[in-house]
Amino acid sequence: MNRTKTPIVITLLLVLFTSCLNSPSGAQTSSNSQASNTIQLNGKTYTLKENVDATKLQYNKKVENNIVFHKFEDSERNMTIGYLPLPSDWILKDKPDNEGAQIFGPNNIKVFLPRNNDFVYSQLPGFNQMAAQMGQQIKPLQSLEQMVKVEFVPLLANDGVKLIKQYKVPQLKAYDENYEQFVFKPVPMQKTFEVLATEWLDKDNNSVILIIRQYITYTQEACYWGYILNVMKAPKAYFEDAKIKYLYALEYTKYNPQWLHTRYMEDAKESARLGKLHEDRMRSLIAEGEAIVKRGEAHSAMVDRNHKRFMDTHLERQTVTNTASGKSYQVDAGSKDYWINSDGEYIPSDNVHFDPNFDPNLNNQTWTKAQINN
Repeated sequence: MNRTKTPIVITLLLVLFTSCLNSPSGAQTSSNSQASNTIQLNGKTYTLKENVDATKLQYNKKVENNIVFHKFEDSERNMTIGYLPLPSDWILKDKPDNEGAQIFGPNNIKVFLPRNNDFVYSQLPGFNQMAAQMGQQIKPLQSLEQMVKVEFVPLLANDGVKLIKQYKVPQLKAYDENYEQFVFKPVPMQKTFEVLATEWLDKDNNSVILIIRQYITYTQEACYWGYILNVMKAPKAYFEDAKIKYLYALEYTKYNPQWLHTRYMEDAKESARLGKLHEDRMRSLIAEGEAIVKRGEAHSAMVDRNHKRFMDTHLERQTVTNTASGKSYQVDAGSKDYWINSDGEYIPSDNVHFDPNFDPNLNNQTWTKAQINN
């Protein structure tokens, strides 16, 4: 199979992340102005800054002071999603190039929009098969180090891309943990995060930073996990400076609090709607089940009655009731009268003048004339 000239790091690992991000608006916000907003979620007040004065940040001094915040818009809601801080000489284009890069810096620096990958895995019998049928990827949880060693290194080595080093990025882990506060959850759950940066060198002497941002959630049924990939590429000579600026952009990206609040409330409303549909459906199923049981009981009683009549007819049986005790008995059919004693014994008779109470041969027992049931 022929290979294209597109770098393997990009072709194998990146797909554009465009579900909610549209082209950046023409408006840009300078870092010299300050603005803040607050929102109320879960009984707490949160403050998010749209703009950050780069001169006041405790960060690497190599980051340029002249930072421009680029605005991202949500056309569906007609709202600003957030602001991405970039050096003034980095360009954010309306559309990505054929490699998937959308941010371009001097000296052939390229930043690629993120992609994500989600998995699920369970020890419960049949769960993984069911999840696979629903289109989910089935995969046991892996640590970031294991993922790099087992999957990324062999994959990229085939095209001459070597792993140089890897290290944790605690500031991005804290960023992801903070963002999670603004995500609606239908039930309480604990989501954990890990972030690992990996640096690579390709055959053309380009350095690549590949940041893996992992998220993990456990439920009673399964482990749900996945990761987001952030990627930047630059010639080796310019890589270190570009990396510092790129990490700065990731750490100080600011989301619009009104957009976060809108998404939160929409998700809560949709969850409630789906929950009500589920409850209504369950109530309907329960009512339907109870109706089926009642219909079954009525049908069973009818069958029992018909079966009894059928058997009585063919076996020539008759039901009679002792009027003194109220008890009913099965007797051989065909007689005009039936006399029953307290022991349930009966005497059939066709003689309307017969009365066993006057027969001395019956041990002076008390006999009651039975009522014949139709």
